[in-house]
Amino acid sequence: MKNFLFVLFAAISIISCEDIESNDVALQANVDNNLYRSNDARAALNEDGSLTIQGFTDEESMTLHVSRLSEGNFTIAEGLPNFAIFEDVGGSIYTTRPNGEGVITISEVNEANKTLSGTFRFNAFLPGIDTIYVSKGALHNVSYTGGEITDPTNAGLFTAKVDGNPFLPIIVTSRNTGNTIITSGSTANASIVISVTANVEPGEYSLPRGGFAAKFQGVNGPEPTASGIVKIIEHDTSEMRIKGTFSFITNRTEITEGQFDVAY
Repeated sequence: MKNFLFVLFAAISIISCEDIESNDVALQANVDNNLYRSNDARAALNEDGSLTIQGFTDEESMTLHVSRLSEGNFTIAEGLPNFAIFEDVGGSIYTTRPNGEGVITISEVNEANKTLSGTFRFNAFLPGIDTIYVSKGALHNVSYTGGEITDPTNAGLFTAKVDGNPFLPIIVTSRNTGNTIITSGSTANASIVISVTANVEPGEYSLPRGGFAAKFQGVNGPEPTASGIVKIIEHDTSEMRIKGTFSFITNRTEITEGQFDVAY
């Protein structure tokens, strides 16, 4: 009986620890029902005095931005400079701007060691498509320095026409997952995602094709792509920049005059 109780208490302890801050992790949080733990985290003071904090794994990242480096509560709401962003494994960007809500609390700033600690929570949106809820966020001794952290929602140029109408995204992202470069643009109610191989060279690539994809999702959900073309004009792997054009047809929609020029 004693052995049974010991095993039971040990199991309860392990389960409980999955939902609390670990001092070995610089940034962690619950994203909906999933625990996100960064492999590493950093913070940077921007030229305007604001502070950007970013935690990342091999496949995901979380970015927090507050108006200044100081202890206190920083409310996330429309019209305020504080915001949060989460990028998932598929390259989708969830952002609190403009309608998300939450709070980032900096509980300790250690000026001698240049580290900070705190907590956070927020809800964020994949515009017009999905919402996530981030809770029990924890920052533990995150190092901060000068020099800006790039805003992951502003990777560069991305435009197209959707059934002849201009597609002008408010969020543009691009990232290299190791095997694939995923570039996307999102408006308030639609998104276009272009995927190419990580070592892609300039040239024209027809769709469907292994390692390449073009996707459109609107108010009616994802639409299967029938055919298309992605043309890579330039790809500088040392500078991590890629430029190209695209066009494709889904079962409902025609995407034309697509172009991108982004850093990943």
